Amino acid sequence: MKFAIRFAWLGAALSTACSSALAASGIADKYPGDKGIENDPVVVFFENFDSASINSVAKRWEDIHNQALLSLSTDVPEPSGGGRSLLMTHVGGQSTGAHLYRRLKPGYEKLHVRFYVKFDRQCAPIHHFFHVGGYHPATAWPQGGAGQRPRGHERFSTGVEPQGSAWVWDYYTYWMEMRASPPRGQTWGNSFIRNPALRVERGRWICLELMMKMNDVGDTNGEMALWIDGRRVSHLGKGFPKGKWVYDKFLPGQGGEGVRWSDTRRGPEPLRFPRGGSPFEGFRWRRDERLKLNFLWVLLYITQAPQGHTSKVWFDNIVVAKEYIGPIAVRKSKFPSR
Repeated sequence: MKFAIRFAWLGAALSTACSSALAASGIADKYPGDKGIENDPVVVFFENFDSASINSVAKRWEDIHNQALLSLSTDVPEPSGGGRSLLMTHVGGQSTGAHLYRRLKPGYEKLHVRFYVKFDRQCAPIHHFFHVGGYHPATAWPQGGAGQRPRGHERFSTGVEPQGSAWVWDYYTYWMEMRASPPRGQTWGNSFIRNPALRVERGRWICLELMMKMNDVGDTNGEMALWIDGRRVSHLGKGFPKGKWVYDKFLPGQGGEGVRWSDTRRGPEPLRFPRGGSPFEGFRWRRDERLKLNFLWVLLYITQAPQGHTSKVWFDNIVVAKEYIGPIAVRKSKFPSR
């Protein structure tokens, strides 16, 4: 009897382990070094910056800001099959940075966006970073709307950002039910991870992957997830995870006293959450089914850097796909080890 119970437990454990391993497998596993990944039927867009010049790269993007700050570099992620990356260079007091932007036609219900990034060890704090989202109608340039809550038919977006001087990974999200903050109820991008352990390691290549899934109109079943170096560090959807709201910040795993900005009261409204928190409401990205995921914005925006201070950020191996991508697969040796 004991043997049967132990065998059943072992079988369940092995099944769980196998399921986890399968879940961690992405389309990149089929294309070591990302060679040929652009030809996979689920891939929407691929950019590895292996071009003769920045002008050649620019042809694959629709809007380029401060092209003089962009250059090609031979510093690439170790497993990459390419030989060049994109380098954005910011100098304090001279500009706020640079960007590349393009539409993802015709628009999608769910997308994964994987990219590699490397920050110089002396890089100044970044104000805003890599964004994905949707506009209706779609435009060939990024739109404004800072501090304004979307209305559900015209836009939504999420930035994957190394937030402030703390250099911790989190989201910066705009959508129609985003939370506001004092003193006047402004709606700046909401955050959802709040984990000080997810510090950005400057000086090395990091693999990031963002997943966004649209909601059904009339429901809050939109989702969002983030992987760092192939490890999922966040996943939010209707009913998960549990946590609490403190104005525009969702704190996973926390309960107790919270607060929200009430547009009706025009001031703060105290909230009480159960121990461990309440289930996350999910994302109502839209109320019009014509609004879909349809833009990619590679952004370096720095507003507080000492005069003349140089900040460098490298990007490489950007893949947009309909399924999980995962980190670049390492090429297997042709010769077996002894």
